[in-house]
Amino acid sequence: MVSINDLADRPPVALADGDVMDLGGKQVRYLSTPHVPHGWDAGLLFEESTSTLLCGDLSRPRTGQAGQRRLAHGRQPSQQRRPFGYSSLTPGTAATIKRLAELQPARLALMHGSAHHGDASGWLTELASYYDT
Repeated sequence: MVSINDLADRPPVALADGDVMDLGGKQVRYLSTPHVPHGWDAGLLFEESTSTLLCGDLSRPRTGQAGQRRLAHGRQPSQQRRPFGYSSLTPGTAATIKRLAELQPARLALMHGSAHHGDASGWLTELASYYDT
């Protein structure tokens, strides 16, 4: 049950991993990503027509809208996040992030910071390697 049950004009639909939903010209695929970046129920969306990964708190810059600059300069976002202590770390963290890299996203839409356009797959692969260590 979710609180939306009381507010929606129709029943909400739960998405399973890999389900695709049409948002009127945009197709979003739900990706179950337990504990990435946070709790066991975490999930992300991949918009297929623009190859945009809506990745929430996968990276959180330390100040303001610095996300794009930090990513462009090769700093690993996990290193930025480590001092905050809110990133989940499980044996499946790196594998989950590698799965995201395999999508070959053209851009990463971050929750806190600028969107990153460029070698998003490479950035995700580096992040997964960091978590592997």
